[in-house]
Amino acid sequence: MKRVQDDENDGSKDEESGSEGPSEAEGGPSTEKRGRAVAGPPMDLSTRLRRGLRTYRFAISIAVTIVGLALFFIGLFAWTPLGSPSGPLAGLEQPLLGPDGNTGATGPDWTLAMLPGGGLMALIGGYLVGVYVIARRRFEHLMKTKSKAEFLRNVTEAEDLLWDLTPEDEIRLVRKKLELKIRG
Repeated sequence: MKRVQDDENDGSKDEESGSEGPSEAEGGPSTEKRGRAVAGPPMDLSTRLRRGLRTYRFAISIAVTIVGLALFFIGLFAWTPLGSPSGPLAGLEQPLLGPDGNTGATGPDWTLAMLPGGGLMALIGGYLVGVYVIARRRFEHLMKTKSKAEFLRNVTEAEDLLWDLTPEDEIRLVRKKLELKIRG
């Protein structure tokens, strides 16, 4: 059996059968190339970012909600309309001010901007957390079904729920389809 090196694809070519490289039975690499595993084509930045955001969507939503609430309460308790040190919130105002009772800056009062900005962040984060929790509950309910007929009725809903869930849930859905012997 005569072999010829093919420089373009860095493999060998069998002249008699025309097949590329050694087969798995001959000990050739199927999932490895030069000693390392090949996981597929490299992902560009936008694909990695999109996949990361989908994977960590719940944690990011909770972080946005917490930061939004923190900014909202900083704005609520540190900003007083008349700047008077009296009242129930007087003790909370002092840590944000300088030792002389002034911020030392002549610019705008950013604590006023924290109030609507933090409130908006908290609302958006809370919405995202709620959507994720509702989608997760419904998806888990659909995945627990043992009936092929019921699963077939709800497979489009499960596929729609995947927009709000993680990539691992897509794999679970494919495995469930294989388990119930559903094509497509």
